Amino acid sequence: MTINTSLPGQWPIFVIQGIIAIIFAAVAWFSPQATIGALIFVFAAFFMFDGCSRVWLAFKQKQYSSYWHLTLIAGILGIVAAIVTVSMPQLTALIMLYLIAFWAIAIGLMEMAAAIKLFKHLQGVTLLLLSGVVSILFGIYLIVNPGQGIIAMLWLVAIYAFAFGIILCWLGFKLRALDKVHG
Repeated sequence: MTINTSLPGQWPIFVIQGIIAIIFAAVAWFSPQATIGALIFVFAAFFMFDGCSRVWLAFKQKQYSSYWHLTLIAGILGIVAAIVTVSMPQLTALIMLYLIAFWAIAIGLMEMAAAIKLFKHLQGVTLLLLSGVVSILFGIYLIVNPGQGIIAMLWLVAIYAFAFGIILCWLGFKLRALDKVHG
């Protein structure tokens, strides 16, 4: 079975994924606070599931591995992260925002350094330099305006999710047409 014969029959999955992405985008755009709360809950659920599964795995490994206690510690830390995330959601959101801000600044500095090094060897590195400046400004904006930064970041995610959803729906309908041709 090749991709051009198996994929068309899967077209509804792409359309459903696209619709879900579009709905997520709409909710994120029109109700950012609820979306942030939901995302924090998803992180907490992931941390809890991961932590519990690692604790279980540690005890299963106890008789086979002398390093089982490291898995146990990782599991306990995951459970603690879940509890902290649920009990202090604003702190969790703020920490995530600062991590993204510092990441953006670090990426921007690397892009600017690369652009300066490549300036003599390549044309068009001005875009790389500009990208670095934008990344740094974005990071600084998040640090200076954390409340507005979270909302702005969520809106960017919403725009991405909307575009992604449209593309998935388009692909799904294209696959449906292909399915009719082959079906």
